[in-house]
Amino acid sequence: MNFDEIIEMMEDLLDNSSAVPFSNKKVIDCEQMRDYIDTLRLNLPGEIKKAKETQSNKDAIIADAKKEAENIKKQADELVEAAKDKAREIVSETEIIRQAKEYAAQMIRQAQEQADEIVASAKDKDAEIRRALSDSVNTSLSDAKNVLEKNLRDVVATIEAVEKLNAPKEAPAEAAEEKAEETAQPAEAK
Repeated sequence: MNFDEIIEMMEDLLDNSSAVPFSNKKVIDCEQMRDYIDTLRLNLPGEIKKAKETQSNKDAIIADAKKEAENIKKQADELVEAAKDKAREIVSETEIIRQAKEYAAQMIRQAQEQADEIVASAKDKDAEIRRALSDSVNTSLSDAKNVLEKNLRDVVATIEAVEKLNAPKEAPAEAAEEKAEETAQPAEAK
């Protein structure tokens, strides 16, 4: 079961619980609620594991992007060196030398632009993954906290309702004792 399914089952349990007469309280199956809470506790590490896997995937994507950028830069450096070597071979012809330098500069610019795009893309992916990871973890923790707080309030309310239901059983005995004391006092006064 995933986190959302467990929360839905908890809500169903609360919605389908018997109402306490003359109040807005409900009697819930504590064992069932405890089972749901235990299941939440067991599944929470799974949600955290998923978040860590997402983080791990992000690191792999960034590492691949950096590696690809390094390969492109290496290829560009090799092309530049090849262009320089070619230019040296034809030193006597000025136009060819000029074209070779221009070609090399163009290749360097293109390689640098590609490397910059890859690094920028990797940074954007990193930021996006971090935001998604943070939002997911914050949402999961907030949902868990809200459910647990609501469940605690419901349990406390149920306990209070049960105590109130038990209280009237003792009250008639106390009232009888007070009435007996009141009748005994006027008799003594006479």
